[in-house]
Amino acid sequence: MAFDNFTVNIVSFPETAGVDWTLDNPSIVLTLVPDAGYSISAANFSATTPLPNYVSSVIFTQNGSNIDCVINYTVPSVMPSVDVLVSLCATGFAEATAVTVSGTIKDCGTSNIGLPKVGDLPTSYSGSGSWDSSQTVFTQSVIPLTGYFFQTEPILALSIGNPSDYTITNVKTYDSDNQLIQIVFTVVYKFPVANVTGDEICLTANAIPVYDPSVLITAYKFNTSPISAGSVTRSFTIYGIEGANFALTAEYTPGNVNIVNTSGTIDSTGISVVNVVFPASSVNRVYTFTLTGNLASTFDTNAGQTSTPIVYQYIQSTLGFVFSSSDSAITVGAADSRSYLPYSTNQAHTYTVSATSTGSFVLLNENGNWSNQALGNQPTEYNQSVVSQSFTINNLASPSTLTASMLVSVAFAGTADLISTLNLDNVLQGTLVPLTLNYGSSSTIACCSGAQGNFFVASGQTFLTATSILDASGNPAADGFYKQ
Repeated sequence: MAFDNFTVNIVSFPETAGVDWTLDNPSIVLTLVPDAGYSISAANFSATTPLPNYVSSVIFTQNGSNIDCVINYTVPSVMPSVDVLVSLCATGFAEATAVTVSGTIKDCGTSNIGLPKVGDLPTSYSGSGSWDSSQTVFTQSVIPLTGYFFQTEPILALSIGNPSDYTITNVKTYDSDNQLIQIVFTVVYKFPVANVTGDEICLTANAIPVYDPSVLITAYKFNTSPISAGSVTRSFTIYGIEGANFALTAEYTPGNVNIVNTSGTIDSTGISVVNVVFPASSVNRVYTFTLTGNLASTFDTNAGQTSTPIVYQYIQSTLGFVFSSSDSAITVGAADSRSYLPYSTNQAHTYTVSATSTGSFVLLNENGNWSNQALGNQPTEYNQSVVSQSFTINNLASPSTLTASMLVSVAFAGTADLISTLNLDNVLQGTLVPLTLNYGSSSTIACCSGAQGNFFVASGQTFLTATSILDASGNPAADGFYKQ
């Protein structure tokens, strides 16, 4: 039978009418069993008087967590011809059982926090309550160090224990910049039937510094590569913290003319843009910019930017190639020149130069050296070199012609014009003497029916004194017989 928070069993036994049942059953035992989460004590139970018929006494005794209720029958108790129901009235009550829990809060990764303090963890927690009741077993505030905040929300989580017994909530506090600066965890425990020990709860909390930079100009972005002679516009972008002041000026030389004179304050975007207009020029100029104001200490250091950047403006310079010769019979052609923007790099072009002669051209070698190669005094001088060259001679023309074609590599274009010269005296043999001769494979053919052609002998020689008959290129003519 169920009562308030405990139960009692029913005991029955058969007996023959007219027989004294106390002979075999002088007493019976009823067992009182508490409900889960409750306890009962024999001291809290007693039988209500007067006792019912057939009952001489009632005794309550503790049997572990249960109670034995011993009912002693009156002797004799003769069984009548009908069933006997003995109902006992008693007073007593069950009490809610106190259940306990205990565990440890551990540091599972924390940094830059002021609370809990260094050394506060691990710490113990405990609580007690009746079965199926809930109770706050602890609260924990987590606060970063001064000047720090939680970019990643701290976590308090059960690592050992029954998750269904725990409810973990939190309350967050933010500063005016919506940065998390405090979180308070509350741990509520719902008590099970039995006591619990050894649970563990982990705290993870890592704070980072609050971004609170000094109000400074931190950097700029500006293209300082050389510009052409025409008008050019470029943007000077200044970076800094809101509220930082700056001033920017720029002037060019020669002339000391100012083209920029402005100032301002960095707004919430963190940037300020100044449009710089470089005027067209017919001469080379140097523009010097000066940035002042709340400059960061990194300016004008090895690790930072200069506060006085420079931009060069150049008119185009030329690189030309031309022949020279001391031979009065030779007339050199005009120089082949090309224009380049100073400071330009890694270019290649083909140049062609020529010369004429009243005589004939004969090459001694094709490896003549051009002047002003691979100069290194930059930015004034060109750094250029002849990569390859070839010569073409036509001694059949009147006058004879010599043409040179060169592939020129320009590694760096200088600011000053440059002429590279090849002295033909170093690559040509002296002027040849032209002859009209009959040629054949035999003296008879050469005499009478051979082919007639233009041939040459070296300067100062005649047909009769020549050591060699030459072709139009100055090379030895074919073997055979020749007649003037």
